[in-house]
Amino acid sequence: MRLRSLLTSVAATALCGAMLLTSACSSTKAADNTSEIKVVGGDILAEMTILIGEETGKIRFKLFPEVAPRGVDNFVKLAESGYYDGKTIHRVIKDFMIQGGSLQGNGIGGTTANKTELPRETNDRMRAYYGALGYAEDSEGINSQFFIINNNTPFDIDKTAENIAADLEEYGNRLSEEDKNTYTEYLNSLKATPDDVKAKYLSSGGTFTIDGNYTIFGQAIEGFDVIEKISEVEVASGNKLDDEQGIDSKPAVSIVIKKIEIARIPVIEETAAATTTRRTLRPQSTTTVQSADSTASNAIGDSTQTAPESVAE
Repeated sequence: MRLRSLLTSVAATALCGAMLLTSACSSTKAADNTSEIKVVGGDILAEMTILIGEETGKIRFKLFPEVAPRGVDNFVKLAESGYYDGKTIHRVIKDFMIQGGSLQGNGIGGTTANKTELPRETNDRMRAYYGALGYAEDSEGINSQFFIINNNTPFDIDKTAENIAADLEEYGNRLSEEDKNTYTEYLNSLKATPDDVKAKYLSSGGTFTIDGNYTIFGQAIEGFDVIEKISEVEVASGNKLDDEQGIDSKPAVSIVIKKIEIARIPVIEETAAATTTRRTLRPQSTTTVQSADSTASNAIGDSTQTAPESVAE
């Protein structure tokens, strides 16, 4: 019987908490992480340098201010202020997510850049695919804590919908009304999923069950090997809410965010007379990103795998 195990799985995956084309020329830019990811003029990138034990790695993200303008602004300001320097990745749940950025480095506390409330910003096109960057939430809302989806197992939405529909038909009369409603709502969300989202989950993986419940404001475009190294570290008890669910999530080795650097890709506009370069937003203040066509691998609170904490699904 799949229904009971699925119900447990859905609860357990609640966050408590591509081809890459690079061009500095002005071009149509992807405004979400469902579309093909392209880095073009006007884009904002974040490079996260992480120390895993004694080994250093980097993850580069494309940020999406078109979808989450306040969320991106908050992250950029915190990064450029040095807030994240020395903070830890305190929570790792394999095939779910990794989480960091807490004020005390242990999942407790955090702050927004402007010390004001930050609203949740969701969009049907911004999904929790493998490598998605989002904000964890706690009872007080969003602060500085973020999560990165580390589940790269392909997810077949159509097949899952077929299985749930069949199980409801066969076992539905054994379920409580509450459980039946949970399955029915989940089935309806699966059936309503656009075809390109289905294709992305099937090719990249991710955590479908948290879609729409958290602000997803970025997508990893490089450094998936680092995400995997973090996901493979040994974990133990020590994160209270996960401990209550019987989930070990505290890394047994130190995982430290050395720094997060922000880079703004300049817009290059060509005219018949000459080629001029115009920088958007503020002048690039940290990392210099070179323009070059390249390809990379297609992929891409403290609560429990019931949610990134401050994520809770």
